[in-house]
Amino acid sequence: MLRFISPLSGLAIFAIASGYLMTLIPLRISHISEDSLLAGYLGGVYYLGLLAGSFRSEHTVMRVGHIRSYAAFMALLCSATLGLGLFDSTWAWLGLRFISGLSVAGIFVAIESWLLCESTAESRGRILAIYMVALYGSNALGQAFVSMLDPTSLLPFILIGAFFSLSILPPALTKIPSPEIETASSLNLIKLLKLTPSAMIGCLAGGLILGALYSLLPIQLLNDTQSSNSVSMMLAVTMLGGMLLQYPTGHFSDYVDRRKVLVAISAIGSLCCLAYIWVNNTSWMGIVLLFLIGGTTFTLYPLAISHGCDHLQPEDIVAGTQGLLLGYSSGACLGPVIAGYFMQSMKHGLMLYFATIMGLIALFFFIRIPFRPQIYSSDEQPFIPVPRTTPVVAQIDPRGDIEPEPTTGSTEP
Repeated sequence: MLRFISPLSGLAIFAIASGYLMTLIPLRISHISEDSLLAGYLGGVYYLGLLAGSFRSEHTVMRVGHIRSYAAFMALLCSATLGLGLFDSTWAWLGLRFISGLSVAGIFVAIESWLLCESTAESRGRILAIYMVALYGSNALGQAFVSMLDPTSLLPFILIGAFFSLSILPPALTKIPSPEIETASSLNLIKLLKLTPSAMIGCLAGGLILGALYSLLPIQLLNDTQSSNSVSMMLAVTMLGGMLLQYPTGHFSDYVDRRKVLVAISAIGSLCCLAYIWVNNTSWMGIVLLFLIGGTTFTLYPLAISHGCDHLQPEDIVAGTQGLLLGYSSGACLGPVIAGYFMQSMKHGLMLYFATIMGLIALFFFIRIPFRPQIYSSDEQPFIPVPRTTPVVAQIDPRGDIEPEPTTGSTEP
């Protein structure tokens, strides 16, 4: 496990700053402008850059190596982040956030390909779990910096840039072999939709929700509490809920029809969002509801992925997961924009948006259950919590290494 310390240490330092930046941007917009649509557009264009970079960055990594690629993409991200503090132009921010998305995609490809190269089929499940805990836990830790500095000044961007620069040190000071990114088998997107439409819809819904959550929830919380300290604490609780509830929910779905679990998770999430509107946001009940909202929204995507893998052959899991990631990324591009219109039109528009999406997903899966019989446990793929990063992480997924069982019966002579 020692060989994974360098990439995971770099990832953790990067994720602390990234978590802070994802909260800082909507808070800064809230202080200088009342237009929630701008925050939605910035979130959408960021995920558009992430989507574009996810499917192209591996060529850079394969050409120049993952350490130099990681350093180059991090330098580009650091420059784009500092540019956000220097410019007030809306068009400049849109361009810089798109560049940030491209850079972050390259960073994840470099880290994930490193883990892919160094891991084995027996260790990938553990490595993926540690990867997810480092990512989500560091994002939550980054919220501690929100109340330290004035979001309208340049200092927060300087601090984030310093963290990004420091994250280069662990990978740069380690001597490791260059990774080889395998080319996944091609699975037609139309075929994937026919095989598992429920998984594609679930991933799309996950993107619609989480894209809006990262981009707009800080603004909603600031409007509710009028305190940056409360915003950072409540966001940390939300992310911790998403991290801590992944495993119990996922392992429960290994024994119960995943569609029933998706119905329950979506329905509970929708009810929690509606209940949050009526409670005191800073009370213990509000904190508990945010924990549950994080737990239900963050588990929707990996549950949908696992449901989709139940209907795929082992050799198609990597390509299928990449196709489902495309569905998630498309939703993440649209979610902040659509949710921005909800926020502009209604007082509690963001929570109503979450409740609507999750309620519709619960209804969809409830209706879909009779159309396909349950897959029995012996035929299911084991649940693997999947971070929403790049297609390379799908190759770390140990389900892709499961050998198909040989068929039995008579054969022609």
